[in-house]
Amino acid sequence: MRGAAELERLSTSEALARVCIVTVAYNSAGALRGLLGSVPEGLAVIVVDNASRDDSAAVAEAAGARVIRNAANLGFGAGCNIGMNAAEAEFVLLANPDTRLDGTALARLVAAADAFPDAAILAPMLCDESGERVRSWDVEQLHRRLLSRKRGAEAWPEGPLCAEFLSGACMLLRASEGLRFDEAFFLFYEDDAICAAARAKKRSLVLVPDAVVNHAGGGSSAPSQALSAFKARHMAWSRLHYMALMRGSNAARQEAWARVWHHAGKALGHALTLAFAKLRADLAGLGGTLAWLRGQRA
Repeated sequence: MRGAAELERLSTSEALARVCIVTVAYNSAGALRGLLGSVPEGLAVIVVDNASRDDSAAVAEAAGARVIRNAANLGFGAGCNIGMNAAEAEFVLLANPDTRLDGTALARLVAAADAFPDAAILAPMLCDESGERVRSWDVEQLHRRLLSRKRGAEAWPEGPLCAEFLSGACMLLRASEGLRFDEAFFLFYEDDAICAAARAKKRSLVLVPDAVVNHAGGGSSAPSQALSAFKARHMAWSRLHYMALMRGSNAARQEAWARVWHHAGKALGHALTLAFAKLRADLAGLGGTLAWLRGQRA
């Protein structure tokens, strides 16, 4: 007769056999070692390497992952789509290189997917490096802006809940739904858009609080001033692209011109106070905003 521990182990093993992990790497060798080292034994892993200049691909191959090498950096969403198209499993777990996985958490996600068959996307509770819980679910992005930034008094969920947004840092997708990222987003807001696509199909998004995954946050690539400016530019562009998808081009253009003056005014203030790091960020944001406006005239 099998004991409870053995039955739990077998149950976890059966659940994990239904999952393929997909992660996208770009100069992510350091973070990738930690992620791949945390993957339960025998779990299928696909690493999509976006033309890294470091040894990300070699690290993944040494860990036994299947590696798909892109000739250029295609962006996060496009990389995820390539990985999902190659996966052969009932569920795909998208996980950033700076996440650390746990077999029990993954099994709980699969169990929740079975319990909520109308859920197209499920996500774990994310914790930072210190073990503190992170609010990785929310209302839809444009509604979120209307809420107070100080939301610490909001209660943490005690059980599964439906949300309008789940963080793309780690999410389980039901392969049969066929959801894919909008590849126009190079970086940022692509998870907002795929959540909106699921809602448009009248499918649920479910947070599973007892499935806990650690996420360093911003640790997938080594930090640098150039990377910070790169992110600020794409954040600005993606914000407007998302608004255009949700509210239409006219609303996005109005937002864009407001952001032009916002970034320009802040950049001037930072220049006068010699706050050069903040100056670079606002100039990058201004550049991304103007790039989106130029795209509307093309």
